[in-house]
Amino acid sequence: MQILSNKIQKNVVLILVLLLAWPSYSYADAFMSPDADKNSEYAVNIVESESFEFTENYDPLEETNRKIFSFNNSIDKGILKPVAKGYRSIVPEPGRNAIRNFLHNLETPTVLINDMLQGSSDRAGNTLNRFLINSTVGFFGLSDPATDMGYPRHTEDFAQTLAVYGVPDGPYIVSPFFGPSTPRHITGRIVDFAAHPLTWYMQEQDAEARYTYGLTETLVAREELLDVLDEIEVSSTDYYATIRNLYRQRRIDEINNGVPANEPSEYSIDTARDLNLVF
Repeated sequence: MQILSNKIQKNVVLILVLLLAWPSYSYADAFMSPDADKNSEYAVNIVESESFEFTENYDPLEETNRKIFSFNNSIDKGILKPVAKGYRSIVPEPGRNAIRNFLHNLETPTVLINDMLQGSSDRAGNTLNRFLINSTVGFFGLSDPATDMGYPRHTEDFAQTLAVYGVPDGPYIVSPFFGPSTPRHITGRIVDFAAHPLTWYMQEQDAEARYTYGLTETLVAREELLDVLDEIEVSSTDYYATIRNLYRQRRIDEINNGVPANEPSEYSIDTARDLNLVF
């Protein structure tokens, strides 16, 4: 019984570490688009003041959300941001790119599953080809030759799949450590985590390997966002509102797989990539 209890405790810790890493890493992926140099400008140009009616409907827990946001931001500035700066100063850019590519490649099963669940056969084929090419020619995903060969990367998650089938998103929520989300988004993240083959593989590895994977994802994500988030914070009159609206606007964009909606109100907010921050 004691052995079983210890194993359960280890698995709980592993789940917390990997779930904490998952949102921050995926947010970086979504925010650092091919037009990365325009991202910060895009973010600070988002309207920071919405109508009272919109705020009441979308963010009914704003007072509590702001407190949690402040707590998460303190953790970020006290721990994650300094460590990310150290990582950037120690690891040269080619090395950081290789690590990021490797982590991207590990996400492929989740993307492929959701491509298929959404009935996107073309995108599923693209995802499968990327995985096969990058896992072989790309040396286990350390490089990304698939993009040069005409198979550009995209991401999908179960929150988007739920949206495709008409599941409502629910109110905006800022969770401790996990950041911006909605009930549908949280459900989608849990399902993606549980369905990923790597989740079960990592449970059979030693503690060092399990925690190293999760913490590496967090570190890589935070390093990518160092300059962008600094500029957003400095340029924003209300940092909380800017992040909230950035989250919403990116979700609206992603519901169409990058094609802007003619009528954004028709679409829900958390329908594609996990856009959580670490605050």
